[in-house]
Amino acid sequence: MMADYDIIIRKGTIVDGTRTPRYVSDIAIKDGRIARIGGLNGGTADRVIDAEGLIVAPGFVDLHTHYDAQIFWDPYCTLSGWHGVTSVALGNCGFGFAPSRVEDQDRAMLSMTRNEAIPYDAMKEGMPWNWVTFPDFMESLGNTPKGVNCLTYVPLTPLYAWVMGWDEAKNRRPTEDELQEMVRLIHEAMDHGACGWSAQVLGVNSVQRDYDGTPMITDMLSEHEVLTFANVLADRDEGFIELAYQETGEEGRPLGEGARLFFERVAEVSNRPVLYQTVSPNSVHPEQHRERIRWLESCAERGLRVYGQGNTRRGGFELTFEDWNLFDDTPMWREVTLGDKATRKAKMSDPDMRLKLKEEWDSGRRPTQVTPGSVGSLQVMTRKVKIDIGAETDFTRMPAKVNVSGADYFLVNTRDGYKLLSVVCPHQGGCVDDEGDKFVCDTHGYEYEHDGGRCITNGELRLKSFVVNVVDGRMIALAPDETETSSPQAGLTVQQIADEQGKHVIDALLDMCVEDDLATEFYADTQGRDVAQYTAEVLDSNHVVAGVSDGGAHVKFLTAGIYPTDMLAWLVRDEQVITLEDAHFKLSYLPAHFGGFQDRGALREGAPADMVVYDLEKLEVLPSEVAEDLPGGEWRRIQKAKGYRWTLVNGEITFEDGEPTGAMPGCLLRNGWG
Repeated sequence: MMADYDIIIRKGTIVDGTRTPRYVSDIAIKDGRIARIGGLNGGTADRVIDAEGLIVAPGFVDLHTHYDAQIFWDPYCTLSGWHGVTSVALGNCGFGFAPSRVEDQDRAMLSMTRNEAIPYDAMKEGMPWNWVTFPDFMESLGNTPKGVNCLTYVPLTPLYAWVMGWDEAKNRRPTEDELQEMVRLIHEAMDHGACGWSAQVLGVNSVQRDYDGTPMITDMLSEHEVLTFANVLADRDEGFIELAYQETGEEGRPLGEGARLFFERVAEVSNRPVLYQTVSPNSVHPEQHRERIRWLESCAERGLRVYGQGNTRRGGFELTFEDWNLFDDTPMWREVTLGDKATRKAKMSDPDMRLKLKEEWDSGRRPTQVTPGSVGSLQVMTRKVKIDIGAETDFTRMPAKVNVSGADYFLVNTRDGYKLLSVVCPHQGGCVDDEGDKFVCDTHGYEYEHDGGRCITNGELRLKSFVVNVVDGRMIALAPDETETSSPQAGLTVQQIADEQGKHVIDALLDMCVEDDLATEFYADTQGRDVAQYTAEVLDSNHVVAGVSDGGAHVKFLTAGIYPTDMLAWLVRDEQVITLEDAHFKLSYLPAHFGGFQDRGALREGAPADMVVYDLEKLEVLPSEVAEDLPGGEWRRIQKAKGYRWTLVNGEITFEDGEPTGAMPGCLLRNGWG
């Protein structure tokens, strides 16, 4: 006998996302939608979930992500998927990959390597690039198997590159004909399902820059250009705008009058919702977020739909200076963090560069937009373990075989200085021996150069190497694969270390970085986002949504996708400064409403069955870890969650007890519908 429903969730505590008081009932799901809430005595289902004692709520809606690349290789868009997110918005900040001619694909990927810190090799290997136009991209996105729903805005950077060319778009403003062609392209994209447009317009002092350190194309947009695109939405009477504009008032400064008036003008001209980036709680300067909230409320009173994207999670950045790139708000820090690892290290060692950095610092010009405490507030997390392997004069012949921490290595003198090379062949194991002019694997015969360990047989392979510094005539190896959290400097700030050593703060930082081969791990705190009272002030406003995840971006130093779990465990359960009903309103219904997700964000009969079922008492953000799970051999920092029992997307279970099920029921939501 055929069951009445696909799934019945029994006896759960329903928090429906609309602020209705919680209640205990049953929910039936059929054909991807909520078929019935309550009145299910005697009803049958193919699967029955016992949710007694658990919260049943709408899946979370993540408005600010950069999964435009990752969604093609990670159907669950993790971290977001691990933390109960069932729908994501793509195409934020004006950055994306369509339209793009074949010959511009590499340039498009390069544009995302610094401003959003997405590894180039991951994009190169992981993206199918089976599109040219924006409608082509939508078709590809629709055909890609997904474990989450997604919609996308039209990012303006690719439009400018398409119409004017990457270089030309940075050197001049568009002609009226070029501007109208971009208007046509926005109409075309929205005709094929895009939900509006997005842009980052931060001017010449932009903190999120192109791969070469120059501002992004959209950073230099004029007010006329932005208002021209706002008119597109007015003409259509549909769509949404995501905008970061000029002086956004960070570091405790008030939001500039000019920026406020321009956001209001964009909302007035478009007559559509405009999402302002961002409203961050600030316990050091609480008037900063209070002033933004008052402004947003004033906009609403005047009929202007300007809404705030909250920045409501605790925690900062875990970083090394091999990858860190968010000190771009000062010229010299921008310069020193451009280039690959070897280039950065050389700049940090250069006396002239250090002098310029110190002069900039002493003049009062310091990188503070992302980390308000700047360089001196960086806290040491780990340093590389250092092992003395002998006097430099002891090694008269190289390569020399040495033993470090119980493992064998070859000490070599390369063009980049002394290094330890692992004896383990990276091609299916085996050990390499010194054959006079090269290393040779005793198992497979693979050959490797003495200078640096590059494989002669297969140019893509290289022996693992580790830096050896010479200190007072001693050979000091950075111990392979070991870090030291018990270092006397762990937990100290760079300023504290500088004071102890009697050094300038710039020298104290760069000495550590160079000595540790840029492997020193630092923690960059955020200014006052860890005080529950102030985060609750932000979330108490009906004009601000929870967030921001930046999912898919800054993958080597940011894990902001934890924000839904952090909010529920910290603010609802532990601190009890917001109610469960308010939390789910801010995590689901309100972002769906602000961002264009139609018929999502609430549990009601007939709505798509996007849901989370979790144990509030056991909800937990797990510790940060490094995962080598990106294409191209790249890695990222991740934080998973505990306490989510089931996540459902369009009526199918996508996660069970934190593990993906393999189901791919996610939809491309064209114009927000799907």
